[in-house]
Amino acid sequence: MPISTKPHRGAKQIKRMTGLSKPVTTFSKSKLADLCARAQRDVDAGLEHGGVQGCALALAYESEIVFERGFGEAKSETPMLIWSPTKTVIEAALWLLYGTGQLQPSDPVIKFIPEFGSNGKATITLEMIETHTSAFAKQPLDFPDFIDRQKRLEAFKNWKVEGVPGTFYEYHPGSGAWVLAEVIESVTGRDYREFLKSEVLRPLGLADLHKLSLGEPQDLQCATLKPINCIQGWTPDPAKRPPLAHSYQSERALAVRVPGSGAVGTPSGLALLYQAYLHNPGKLWNGDILDDAKHTTRVRMPDVFGRPMVRSLSFCQADEIKGRYGERTFFGTKTSARAFGHQGQGGQIVWADPATGVSFSYLTNTIVFPPGGCFHPRAQELSTLAAAAFNR
Repeated sequence: MPISTKPHRGAKQIKRMTGLSKPVTTFSKSKLADLCARAQRDVDAGLEHGGVQGCALALAYESEIVFERGFGEAKSETPMLIWSPTKTVIEAALWLLYGTGQLQPSDPVIKFIPEFGSNGKATITLEMIETHTSAFAKQPLDFPDFIDRQKRLEAFKNWKVEGVPGTFYEYHPGSGAWVLAEVIESVTGRDYREFLKSEVLRPLGLADLHKLSLGEPQDLQCATLKPINCIQGWTPDPAKRPPLAHSYQSERALAVRVPGSGAVGTPSGLALLYQAYLHNPGKLWNGDILDDAKHTTRVRMPDVFGRPMVRSLSFCQADEIKGRYGERTFFGTKTSARAFGHQGQGGQIVWADPATGVSFSYLTNTIVFPPGGCFHPRAQELSTLAAAAFNR
């Protein structure tokens, strides 16, 4: 299939708000072909060899999609579950509330959720949760209990700290995001999903299952390429595969819109959102707050495995190339130190680089076995190829 660049149907609103001109051809077709070949390789490998069932990728520049492609069972417009990059979507709603003064990162959670203050959690702030230093990473909340708000609040009350909050970094896969969602609801009086959709995604022209959403109703989830779990090894019998976290293989669970790992959309939708993070169209967010959320380093410490982590309030940061491992592996070697983004299960990737104005996203529906998870080498390799495709 020939390589071409083209605008995307989700780009018009962002471009209109930014006033940016149409991008010129600034990407190498031969290097885009290399990027596609790398993505195709994992489809061709097959599930039994650590490959993927379906995947898609997109590159955006000057608020337009300039390249997108699907592989295997995914087309470029096929919705897929967005794992941990979802956290950087819900952050966009928090920035609005920081901008109005209704919230501050230093606010203690108990100011908004009194039930949360038990079992050593009274000193935990929003910033600690956003930077994964709040010391309750392993506290449980799973499907179907998280559908019921009262059960969520009961879980918050019962959760215990696993150390001294604010003193160490440990990635919180899901627990912290549920607290942030409840804070949004407490302050706005609105469902956190509706608030995000109406105040962020819809103004950007992205509020659609085929672009970006924090889920959509169950009857629409039939369009989503369902995630599959091969993280403990491949089996041809779906009944023998390990169950997915939060029962994400079901349309009912996908419709819940879990705030830490439950968005549904396409790489193009994510890449366009990150263009908005670069350009702040229509001054949607307070500029100082947005810059701080992207670029002020708030965490520079090892995780529980000794890997150095560098994080702003809302993102992983690329930082210097020589130190890129742990959760920064997926930036590859060709992005600048100012790039920001997030990784996800199966090698999912999204980042934006202020040095070039490029944003990149890769999604797959397949959770792979070791050396997989968030640290699969494909994330680093795809990012390196994507960044190299830009003609500087």
